[in-house]
Amino acid sequence: MIRLNTALTLVATAALAACTTLGPNYQAPAAHAPVAYRAVAPMAGAELQRDWWLMFDDAQLDALEAQALQASPTLAAAAARIERARAQFSATRADTLPRVDVGANAGGLRTSAKATTTPVLNGRAVTFEGETFGLQAGLSWELDLWGRVKRQAEAAHAQLDAATLDAAAARVALTADVAAAYWQWRALADEGAALQRLRDSRGQAFQVAQTRFDAGSSTTQDLERVRAELAAADADVADLPRRQALVLNQLAALTGQGSADLQLRASPLSVPPAIRAGLPSELLQRRPDLAQSLAQLHAATAQVGIAEAAFYPSIKLTGSFGYSSEDLGSLISAPARLYNIGPSISLPIFEGGRNKANLASSQAQVDESLAAFRGRMLQALREVDDALAELQGRAAVVDAQRRTLASSGQALTVARSRYDQGAVSYLDVTEAERTPLATERALAQLRGAQWAATAQLVKALGGGWGG
Repeated sequence: MIRLNTALTLVATAALAACTTLGPNYQAPAAHAPVAYRAVAPMAGAELQRDWWLMFDDAQLDALEAQALQASPTLAAAAARIERARAQFSATRADTLPRVDVGANAGGLRTSAKATTTPVLNGRAVTFEGETFGLQAGLSWELDLWGRVKRQAEAAHAQLDAATLDAAAARVALTADVAAAYWQWRALADEGAALQRLRDSRGQAFQVAQTRFDAGSSTTQDLERVRAELAAADADVADLPRRQALVLNQLAALTGQGSADLQLRASPLSVPPAIRAGLPSELLQRRPDLAQSLAQLHAATAQVGIAEAAFYPSIKLTGSFGYSSEDLGSLISAPARLYNIGPSISLPIFEGGRNKANLASSQAQVDESLAAFRGRMLQALREVDDALAELQGRAAVVDAQRRTLASSGQALTVARSRYDQGAVSYLDVTEAERTPLATERALAQLRGAQWAATAQLVKALGGGWGG
């Protein structure tokens, strides 16, 4: 009869275990993204892939990205966080299963003849002495009546998703930063070539001005003006190695190597290719940091159910089965058998408001996570709009500078023709060179800004993570 009642108890409590899951179920919030970006986003163009830098067909960039992905401590730390979250999720899932322990013991026993509990027979204390051997197995299983364990596993799984997405976001940021630094270095090389041509022209102009001054055909003011322009050009040329060194140091740090080990070959930057920006509503599928924010919101929502379950009774099934005997040879026998099984229940009566405070904290965490997601969404939209505005604005300025270069180039051609005819001096030619050479430098800087905005757009769009 006892065994039947125990079995009925087990069946009843197990049936209750799946009846309720406390707390709100997670629902993804509305993104409230605008219909279109403020800047005119190109609907045509290259579609970002996971290894998006391959679209530029640049072997140097490919090698730098591969080195960065292999050596980055940031990515190594992100990978370790994934493994930690995976282990925590596995540990949480283990709570849904019964726990079984097996043990054995052996020892000697002798009771005291002087204890107050010592039995007395015919006026003499009765003591017991001998050996004892035991073998037992224990079982413990918490019945998840209110879904606490289920919510714990749900929260742990969401945290695992968040860790994975954090690593993806770190990968996007790293690869975009590597490309931005590399393109900045190439832009500086282009600017350096333009600077050197400008410095050479200023040097020739100074020699002509010095000759004319020595001949008495020009004033000190004219000579000093040309000297100042040459000094300014010298200063710009002298400052260029410092600027290049800073970029190389950044690139070396990103790729996990010393700047002295970087051997790069300069080549002129062309027009960056157009990248399809898509629609604002697509950012949730494109950017891993937004998906990570939603995973954190999911985990916070599950924590509310865990906090609510603390208000309700906790029921565990515990039991043990084994053998105990004073004779090792008869340990595994029916007379030496023993067992104990049954449920235990605990109900919180007074805990000083702890459970209520924990529930309020969990609900506030949900509100905080939701606000963080909305803030991150707004930031993502701004970053895309900023990158698009940079690209469009720089393209317009580049077009204007090209027209300036074309016109000043024609003026330089006329000046050289007149110089060949003896109508003007060489100083007039060097003066005509001023605008096209300065424009070439400005174009190199603008081209670098265009490529920097391209890297910014890649990062803002999620680097092809969701592609």
